[in-house]
Order: sequence, then C-alpha cells, then structure tokens
Amino acid sequence: MLVTLTILWGLTFPATKVSLETMTPWQFLAFRFTIGTLLFVPFVLHSLKRTSLSGLDVRRIIRFGVGVGVLLFLGFALQAVGMKYTTASRSGFFTGLLTLMVPLIAMAFRTSRTSFSVWIALPVALAGIYLLVDPELGNLNIGDLLTIGCALAFAFQMVGLEATNNRLTSSGVSTGGEAATNLLTLAQMVVISLATIGIAIWDGQPLSINRTSWWGIGYTAVFGSLIAVWLQTKYQPKVPASYAGMIFTLEPLWAALFAWLLLGDPWTGRALIGAGFILLAMVISSLGKQSER
Repeated sequence: MLVTLTILWGLTFPATKVSLETMTPWQFLAFRFTIGTLLFVPFVLHSLKRTSLSGLDVRRIIRFGVGVGVLLFLGFALQAVGMKYTTASRSGFFTGLLTLMVPLIAMAFRTSRTSFSVWIALPVALAGIYLLVDPELGNLNIGDLLTIGCALAFAFQMVGLEATNNRLTSSGVSTGGEAATNLLTLAQMVVISLATIGIAIWDGQPLSINRTSWWGIGYTAVFGSLIAVWLQTKYQPKVPASYAGMIFTLEPLWAALFAWLLLGDPWTGRALIGAGFILLAMVISSLGKQSER
C-alpha cells in the first residue's frame, strides 16, 4: 500500500504543475482538499455508524488529527508555492529529502532509533543536490528552497503520525480501526481545506480554471488527497517511520518519470547523476533500520 502511495504522490507533481499555470497555489489547494474532504465525509459517517463510539475517543483523535494536519498543510503549501518557481521533477526529488530528515527528527524526539548510516547518507545527499543544480537549468532558486522546507514539514508530519499512533494505541485506541483512521484522515484534510480557503479569499486573486486545470484538480483531490492521506494514515504506522522512508524513496522516481512523460521536463546527464546520488543517500539512510529488522 505504501508503494502504491508513492505512485499516487509521484503523479501529483505534473498534475499540480499544469494546474498552477492558471491558478494560484492557494486556489489550487483549496479546490483540491475541499473536494477531497467533501467526497470523504460519507465514508467517515458510514464507518462511525458501524462502530461503537463508547470505545472511541473522538475528541482525542480529532485533536491529534488537527495537530498532524497543520504540519501536512505546511508541507503542501510550501510544495505548491515552490512549484511555481521550479520544475515538477526537481520538486519531486527535493521533496524526497524527507527520507533523510525523518530519522533525524525521530531521534531528536526519541520516537525511534537512528542508525549510523544516516550520517553517512547526509554528505551523499548534499553532493547530489550540488550535481542536481545544473547551471543549464538554473541555480538553486526560491522554489527549490521552499520545496526543501516542504520536505522538512512532511518529515515532521510523518514522525507526528507515528507518535500519534503510539499514543492512541497506548490509550486503547488503535488507528488501524476503520472509524479511527477515517476520523484522523478527515481532521487532517479539514485543516488544510479551511486554511487554504481562508488564504485564497484573503489573497483576492481572480480565479481562472481551464479543462487541463480541472483534470489536475480532480486527480489530486481524489487520488493525491483523499486516497493518499487515508493510505498514509492507515498503513504508515504499521512500520517504523524510518523504514517507511525507504519505501518513499520511490516517490521522486515516479515524479521524474511522470514529469518527463507528461511535461517533457529537461534532464541533463549531470542532473541525472545528482538525482542518483540523492536516491542513493535516501536508501543508505534507511539501511540501518532494515538491518536491525
């Protein structure tokens, strides 16, 4: 399921890129998550009808979901704004740096151990970024920096989701249950919807949506938001965050592949070598956890 999630995420990069040609990032995110939230509400209500609420701490689940949702909002916001200034494939690779960040954050907050391989991976990742920033494609720009910030927000969200699952499980509530998972997912999506709607209204930019934009909104709303957030909420807590990070190394591969096939994003030999270094660093950072298992 996590591998499927990386495919869904990978295709959101070109879908977001084409939508941002006619819309502001806030308008796009508002449409994307509001539609996804409205489509998800019937599933949440159905699962609640089939569950005994006496054993379900609804307020506690929603409170944790809001906290994780704020981090998720920051990640998507920085990613969407950053993509206005960088390519879809570069955005995919820089977002993938979260794989390096997750073990470090998990170690800092003591949610899981971090192996020595992470420290070996860091200079490899830095070398990859240097090679990826090909002069022919422009130096490290504001879009790339915002996307690195997005990776940091997503990394905190992953660790937060793991910590939330641990706390709910210790209190007798398992996020593996359908109702609890759906409530946790809905809380995250509502936070993003409300925040982006408010910012889009405050921004006051005129709205322009063409047919291509609607395709991008439709895909990201259903597959990149509703299904993707649900998949991550349900299945990521089943494995340690740093191990999930190794699986998520597939995301930038899909992002680059779809950006090349659908948008024709240019890649030089140097950029490809740099991307390979970043992927290598992502894998190295997770090998320690895999060897422990």
